Amino acid sequence: MKKIALALVLFMSGYVTKAQWLLNFGTATTVQPRNFVFISGTGAQFTRTKNPSTSNFTPFLAHAGLRTGLTSRMDIGYRLCNVPLPYNVAGPTLGSAMDVKFRVTPMVSTWQCSIILGGGYAYVQLFGNGKSAWSPGGAVVASRALSKGKVLAFQARALQTSIPTAVGGSAENYVNVFGGSAMLGFDLHPALALLVEAGVFDMQGRVNATTTNALGFQTGVVLKVDWKKLTTTKE
Repeated sequence: MKKIALALVLFMSGYVTKAQWLLNFGTATTVQPRNFVFISGTGAQFTRTKNPSTSNFTPFLAHAGLRTGLTSRMDIGYRLCNVPLPYNVAGPTLGSAMDVKFRVTPMVSTWQCSIILGGGYAYVQLFGNGKSAWSPGGAVVASRALSKGKVLAFQARALQTSIPTAVGGSAENYVNVFGGSAMLGFDLHPALALLVEAGVFDMQGRVNATTTNALGFQTGVVLKVDWKKLTTTKE
């Protein structure tokens, strides 16, 4: 079981994606200190641009990340991702993001709630020229156990991506993203879970002094591996 789980994590983390995961792929519960949780998987994104009227579909949108506990109520996470620019002139490349999650409810609460704050960086191609893109943002996550081995979670997320080195700076090259998602998690093993999530996001921004707004839909599925349980659970 350990070899299978680790092989899946390494296999999926090798993909390069074409859009950023705006989904959370996690619950409001924080990872405890001296433990690590790995996630890796894939999914799809459909973006409908309103101005100009175009659409884009990415059928294989891979994702990988890990979290580790800082305190009983706080953990930190790292993701491999890309920036969500709904522009034909902008070609995103693989980037990374970090965030801190703080659980505001007691561990014994039926409903758990957490606040996530973080940011990301990516090197994008804008009109064929390489530019740096920054993506600060935050989210609120609520979750509860439905039964043994099954959990439901909801996320509300806000994020901004800007390209300060492009002509016109951040004021003319940015996108603001607002939206939410719902997730179901199923335990496959004490150390392995399957997480399925779907969400919708409004993207409003500008590039090269032209307003470009879009509506994005994301779906995805990942495997979550709990390192402590993986190393202590008997085969």
